[in-house]
Amino acid sequence: MAPIQTNSVNQHTDGHKDDSKSKTRERLLKAGLHAFGHQDYDGVSTRQIAEAAGANISAISYHFGGKRQLYLATAAYIVEKIHAFQDKYIGKVNSELQEMQKVEIELERCRLLLQNLLRKHAINLLTGELGEDVPGFVLREQSHPTEAFEILYSNLFEPLHTLVSKLVALIRGLPTGHRESDMVAHALLGQILFFRVARTTMLRRLGQQSYTSQDVQQISQLVSTLANHALNYPVSKEETL
Repeated sequence: MAPIQTNSVNQHTDGHKDDSKSKTRERLLKAGLHAFGHQDYDGVSTRQIAEAAGANISAISYHFGGKRQLYLATAAYIVEKIHAFQDKYIGKVNSELQEMQKVEIELERCRLLLQNLLRKHAINLLTGELGEDVPGFVLREQSHPTEAFEILYSNLFEPLHTLVSKLVALIRGLPTGHRESDMVAHALLGQILFFRVARTTMLRRLGQQSYTSQDVQQISQLVSTLANHALNYPVSKEETL
């Protein structure tokens, strides 16, 4: 009689268990994001999240340790889903800047890089897969920051803000990290964010329920064009930022 291959059976079983655990964790993160994205932290219960995820309430303790740890894991989940695409266009612009700095900084090229960067960021922000749940979570962390803000800031906000500020500084002839370039970068990114967090007003004005693909393209083109023109702003000596 051929020996029973217990190792392969165990490995197959363990694989199913690992896959099941992974799916449960993913469901809990999605349910957590939806809950925290629409309600204050104190208004969300672990039971509510577990039921929405179709999991036992003990699964939260098993996978995360508790409600607070799940909240922080939710911030990391947002980073994971947004970072992959954002990192690509940030990396590309940084690479082009490094190559340019080896020879000579071309201001018109910097303008094009900034326009493309803002256009891609707008598309990413308006069409991201996490949909309706992220804005509430992010806005709450902006107004009442917790440890989750540091996760979002260091992985999402800071890298993009720094790069936009650097491009603004190059175009305006300012030192890297100058206060003025940081403020201008914030204003340029803010116009994109407003199309996302205040889109209910925009959609009401358009008489629509959601942005169409054509709307997204038009918005992304608009914000990049406005940014290019905005960089021509005059600042007198008395009004320096």
